Amino acid sequence: MADASIAESGGWIPPMKATIGKLPTGDDWAFELKWDGMRIEALCRPAGNERSAGAGLVLRSRSGRDVTSSFPELAPLADALGASAIFDGEVVVFEGDRPSFGLLQHRMHVEAPTQQLVADYPVVYVVFDLLELDGQSLLPLPYRTRRALLDDFLDDGPTWRVPPVVEGDGQPLLTLAESRGLEGVVAKRLSSRYTPGTRTADWLKVKVRRSQEFVVVGWLPGQGALEGWIGSLLLAVWDEGRLRFAGAVGSGLAARDRAQLAPLLHPSDTCPFDEIPTLEKRPTWIEPTVVAEVEYGSWPADGLLRHPVYIGLRPDHDPTQVVRELPP
Repeated sequence: MADASIAESGGWIPPMKATIGKLPTGDDWAFELKWDGMRIEALCRPAGNERSAGAGLVLRSRSGRDVTSSFPELAPLADALGASAIFDGEVVVFEGDRPSFGLLQHRMHVEAPTQQLVADYPVVYVVFDLLELDGQSLLPLPYRTRRALLDDFLDDGPTWRVPPVVEGDGQPLLTLAESRGLEGVVAKRLSSRYTPGTRTADWLKVKVRRSQEFVVVGWLPGQGALEGWIGSLLLAVWDEGRLRFAGAVGSGLAARDRAQLAPLLHPSDTCPFDEIPTLEKRPTWIEPTVVAEVEYGSWPADGLLRHPVYIGLRPDHDPTQVVRELPP
């Protein structure tokens, strides 16, 4: 990384990504709950700090898009610090004591939320990594050191928090996640450095619920009142430079979801697959630019999704990077 501070230049660090895996064992692992939210990098430049060129808070999604205006309740974070910093974390909306991706959908697509919307669906920024502090890059440091610096530097605030981390045995945390209906845990190798933009086996997603992102490539019309309207979405993932059909999802699609999807599904004249899949109705193919998160019961290696359920849109994901998440 260059000597110049990312915080001073207003730049962006592409997030490090985890791979799907089994719960690891050994002394070189730490475990965090997996938060069902939107990955956000926060660039904080507090007022009055001599190293801060242009004080304030800048929030960027995992694709680098500026989403600062979408979450105005996080603005006080920058002024709560005594030095410039860059955090990695997730924005979540809680339903009771657990995050709800469904409730977060009300905020993810709104660039300038009203006060009422903020009050109805308040977000919390869950911070799990510290990438730069007072102009000094922390990327080469091991996770153990970055995490210790984060715990010392940032206290919980009105709209942000630093969740606990468990070292050693991750099974109790995974059991807790399962009992509370959470998504799972993330295992992080204590000696791992932060490698921007990479998907690494030094971070492992251990999921209780089977879910992942899919590219929406078309839709099938519904029946009855939904005739001619969106009945189900056709899903795909990228595989060696080509889109691979993964099946269709209709369960979980509410009227609000269909209304939200309709203006985003731009028709295409061509099928995105080399071989047209066998479908019950004539599909409307679309440009592969929309990403949706879907839960499913199982997904055979050579087959289609079984018992899929639509969860919501993922505008924070690059559709060209959506691949099947497989254990190593």
